[in-house]
Amino acid sequence: MKQRFSALDVRATVAALNERIIGLRLQGIYDVNPKTFLFKFTKPEHKELVLVESGIRMHTTSYTRDKSIVPSSFCMKLRKHLRARRVTAVRQIGMDRVVDFEFAVVAGPQAEGTYHIICEFYASGNIILTDYQYNILALLRVVHLDDEVSFAVGQKYSLAESRDIEPVGREELVDRLSKAGPKENLKRCLATFGAYGPALSEHVILRAKLSPSLRVATALDLNPQSPQINALLEAYREAYEIVVKLGEGVHPGYITFLPNADGSEGDVFDEFDPWLFEQHREKPHKAYDSFADAADVFFSNIEAQRLKIKAQQQEIAAAKKLEAIKSEHDGRVASLEHAHRKTEEQARRIELNLEFVDQAIMVIRQAVAAGIDWKELEELVDDQREQGNPVAERIRALNLSANQITLQLDDPTDWDDSDNSSDSENEDGDGGVKGEFSGPLDVDVDIFQSAFANAQRYYNSRRQAGIKHAKTLAVSTQALQSAEQKIKADLKATKITSSVSQLRKPFWFEKFSWFISSDGYLVVAGRDMQQNELLVKRHLKPGDAYVHADIHGAASVIVKNKLAAAPEATSAPSAESIPPSTLFQAGIMSVCQSRAWDAKIVTSAWWVEARQVSKTAPTGEYLTTGSFMIRGKKHFLPPTQLVYGFGFLFRLADDESVSRHANARHQRLAIMEENRRAALPGEAGGSESDNDEDSFTIVSGATEALPKDANKPGASIDFDAVRAKYNLDEIESAAVDDFGAEEATPRAQGTGKRAVSAKERRDQRKNKKQGGATGESDGTSNVPTGKLSKKEQRRLLEEQKFEKSQQQQQQQQQKRGKKGKIRKMKEKYAEQDEEDRELRMALLGARGKDVDQILENSRGGALRSDEGDETSHSDSQAAAAAEIPPSAQHPMSIVDQLKALSTKDPQPAATDADAADRQTGQETALQDDAEEDDAPDVAIEQLNVLDTLTPAPLPGDNLSFAIPVCAPYSALSSYKYRVKLVPGVMKKGKACKMALTLATILANREKELMKGVSDIDMIAQMLGKVKVTAPNMESIRQK
Repeated sequence: MKQRFSALDVRATVAALNERIIGLRLQGIYDVNPKTFLFKFTKPEHKELVLVESGIRMHTTSYTRDKSIVPSSFCMKLRKHLRARRVTAVRQIGMDRVVDFEFAVVAGPQAEGTYHIICEFYASGNIILTDYQYNILALLRVVHLDDEVSFAVGQKYSLAESRDIEPVGREELVDRLSKAGPKENLKRCLATFGAYGPALSEHVILRAKLSPSLRVATALDLNPQSPQINALLEAYREAYEIVVKLGEGVHPGYITFLPNADGSEGDVFDEFDPWLFEQHREKPHKAYDSFADAADVFFSNIEAQRLKIKAQQQEIAAAKKLEAIKSEHDGRVASLEHAHRKTEEQARRIELNLEFVDQAIMVIRQAVAAGIDWKELEELVDDQREQGNPVAERIRALNLSANQITLQLDDPTDWDDSDNSSDSENEDGDGGVKGEFSGPLDVDVDIFQSAFANAQRYYNSRRQAGIKHAKTLAVSTQALQSAEQKIKADLKATKITSSVSQLRKPFWFEKFSWFISSDGYLVVAGRDMQQNELLVKRHLKPGDAYVHADIHGAASVIVKNKLAAAPEATSAPSAESIPPSTLFQAGIMSVCQSRAWDAKIVTSAWWVEARQVSKTAPTGEYLTTGSFMIRGKKHFLPPTQLVYGFGFLFRLADDESVSRHANARHQRLAIMEENRRAALPGEAGGSESDNDEDSFTIVSGATEALPKDANKPGASIDFDAVRAKYNLDEIESAAVDDFGAEEATPRAQGTGKRAVSAKERRDQRKNKKQGGATGESDGTSNVPTGKLSKKEQRRLLEEQKFEKSQQQQQQQQQKRGKKGKIRKMKEKYAEQDEEDRELRMALLGARGKDVDQILENSRGGALRSDEGDETSHSDSQAAAAAEIPPSAQHPMSIVDQLKALSTKDPQPAATDADAADRQTGQETALQDDAEEDDAPDVAIEQLNVLDTLTPAPLPGDNLSFAIPVCAPYSALSSYKYRVKLVPGVMKKGKACKMALTLATILANREKELMKGVSDIDMIAQMLGKVKVTAPNMESIRQK
């Protein structure tokens, strides 16, 4: 098996890197292990990962690997000098296995500030950092070749000794073949010839129709003009052309395989090459688009196999350790059982030999009492044994220091071979014990106790051994479980968790906060002001819904309407076809990403159509990044509870797995189609005036970090009932007072009053002043109290004071000559009122307003002036008011207006001016989308990828990977693995670990997929400051 790069492999890799990474910036350097480093090169919307293993390989990779938590000192040195620098050149030094990465400055590669990374792939290899003069600044390992030449910090790296490849000449070839040994074959002779390498040399031999095992000295004609030499020269010319082609661009790569030795299925990797050489054509092989891809697959699979083998070896060692503990425990239990049976048998033998035991005890006791020396006593016993004394023959040893002697006692029942009844009793009773202790048995007896006393002592020992054995058996299960848990804990602490998995291409919505609603709609939110701006400009399309909340930090949320992008949709797209539950969940996301999460405030969100969102600010105002203009009516949603969730989606790998989930998908499509039909004009009730251009609100895009939450709504939400339950009319009134000071609310349907805009209030004050009102002189206010509420009266008083103070400041700040100019302008345009001035400015195009709109407003103003300020409600006036259009009727209070807007009564037909206003608003909203010409269009095909994601895999599904999702808890109702999040103090990282632990405890086959999700991906989706909960959480932790 091929283990490292050859010079030809390096040449092909350098050519591919010149196509891929030139001009990219080095964003990060990571050390995978002490000899392997990962270089991350990036540019906007593109990145390349280059893996360099010192002395072994160098290629781009599409696999992810675990990196060292703490970078090495050499890695830190590389980061210090090279981070954020642009790579300007990658070249091979001659035909050697040495690569030079150049990071030059604008002044040129010879200017100070240029750095080089020298990567060596021969011997043990090396990675060297040098400056523009190739002075070594840092290196992976110090090398001393001799006293004069060394590679160390401060030395200069020499490039003069490099070799290059040249075409092979006839004389050089003949000379090399003539120097071959008597037993040297052709392959070995040409392997080191030139710089072609062994693989290409074997290719040359086969192309010349020769055998690689041919002996050069005996079987080859060395005549310079021989056919064999000519064939070799022609093959070398082809080989030179191959080398030149490999250095000119990206070429396909090839991996050859060997059949398994055991005959099992699957291929064993053999070699990887940038060219399909002649010796590999007949072998099973696979082609890749580039040599870098082939090398990446080759080494990544081998690396993954090695890691898997190491992990298996650790598991085998842990299993052996546990088995040894079990064997030791079983041996301890068996020894206790044996001691118990042996003690019982010894006591029985004493009872069967009472006379002999008493006689032996008496003889030894008398000898000791006579004062015989212990050694002399042992000699006396030996002499008597030789003389055939029956007592001495059965005394095995004397242990007088412990007052004991060892007697050899027989079982008298064994002597009677003819006693069948006794044998039957032994077989039925303690035959097993007799079989184990058959024949003579050594028994230690105390010489100062009688035979009965010694038997009783053994019975007492038997009882203690039995108690000990029973206790051991009682705690054996617990002891084994404790040992198993300890071994598993040690294995977990030392287990190899490194893995090599292929990088997946993230979906376009994964860079935002997102989730899939319970109805199957994609909901996307921005994480900051820049993402809010990008989300609305690039991805908000007609028919989508824009969701926001009037609280600081709320995110801009859009709901992608799949029906709006469907090609069979014939009517104009509308967000009204989106189910209310999806809009409610989107509102939860917007509220929970605001300060409401930390402050634990329950508030409401609202939604509008996509055409109501614009980046065109009113005259004299400026919209910051992430802020938008909302024109028309807002649809307020019910108050939300701060309950969020975290779960996992799984990507289905094949069409068969996708088809298993077709029923749920068809149900969602049926619901979406029903909602679309209900939203069509003429099939449902009259739609409300969402496009009233007289009303606008500026939505700020200041979004903070990621917080989220949810509530569980029903299958459908009755918004009218919810509005009455939660008193949303008063909430909207407060919202208008706090956020819509410049907002003119649309006229109500079927009432005798009309809303008063800020401009009309100024006109009323102007008319009062011109009519001789004495509000300022007598200290009273000129507010029309008969038409405005007390809150509006206070607001008008505050506006009067503010305008008066502004006028005073302007008068004080006027420069010299300005006062006279203002007086001349007043005299020149004295005959113009406010409406004439706006009309003339519109004709000049200075204000960007529509002339027809101003004319319509002027006609409405004339009607209002004819109406006067009378407030009587006689029958004649009521009849006249019924004939007057709604624009000329008396204004109503803000609460009444919001109540009218929340009803479902059909609206009257809009006037031509209103239609023009709506058209203008649509064009303004769509104009912002047209600014992003290169923005991708999220069509129905892109949204169909949601069908390949499932929250609850079926047993037969083939899964590719897992995706973390943080969403309202009601949207996670169908998720197989999910936890609940509520406001708390836990940080994102710890919350992700706890959520993953709770999920993997219950998981089986999906466990590895969830563990394969990187911490960065999970933290990007997780909320901050949360508390993780789950049903039966304590019981889950105990598993």
